[in-house]
Amino acid sequence: MNSDSEEEAAGVLPEAIGEAANEGDFERVKAWLDGGSELAPRSVNDLDEDGWSLLLWASGGYGDVLTEDHVRIARYLVSRGARLDVASRVSGSTALHFASSSRGASPEYVSVLVAAGAQVNAEDNDEVRPLGRIISDTVPSQMHHVEIVKILLRSGATLDSACGAYHSFDDALRDCRRRDPTRYGEHTTAIEELVASVRQHGSWKAHCRAGHRQILRIRSLVAHGRAKLPRTRRRPRGHDARQQLALEFVLRQGDNGIVWNILSYWRETG
Repeated sequence: MNSDSEEEAAGVLPEAIGEAANEGDFERVKAWLDGGSELAPRSVNDLDEDGWSLLLWASGGYGDVLTEDHVRIARYLVSRGARLDVASRVSGSTALHFASSSRGASPEYVSVLVAAGAQVNAEDNDEVRPLGRIISDTVPSQMHHVEIVKILLRSGATLDSACGAYHSFDDALRDCRRRDPTRYGEHTTAIEELVASVRQHGSWKAHCRAGHRQILRIRSLVAHGRAKLPRTRRRPRGHDARQQLALEFVLRQGDNGIVWNILSYWRETG
């Protein structure tokens, strides 16, 4: 019996299969899981000698950029009952920590884990949560960082202590700006503005609905003759005409319920 067989018989995930998951090799991962027997069963939750599961391997734990192949593996592992709370023995990081990290962040991968019930406020050994991992390695300067922040906040992630005890996400953002201002860009600024709005309104849901309430207030002013739609010097045509009609409907003509439904497409409502 070779060493791999001994590992499998003992319920230990072979390192080669973990590496296959890390590399996004879906077919090899699936073939291994399907290749078990009564004498040597294989489980989606088998751990390797370092305590890593297939899901941890697939989640970019070594800083790899997550691709569609990794997302496919994650969906498959979750469908087979992969545990979401398995954490690295060294760092205490879960799959969601790794998938949210700035080096290999993937909004789609994060969405798969969150939808399956991953704990968005789980803490690693340094008390850092998945939201905090977005800025723990480098400045979050890409669009996918913005999307992951939205996903985590919408799913209940808290800003306070996101980056360790007594260290909020806001604090960490300010530290990033002081430490490396040259790497700040529009997406990092977008995250700052998003976080500031959530703070101002008290919650993610309230942040999302703030704009809706502003529109409804304007509708009330228009209805009572205290505000008017802007006049254009010339009659709008094409796209401008359609935009003007939509604005008039939202601000003056539409039923409140219909307008609220329309506004739900403008900004997430939680």
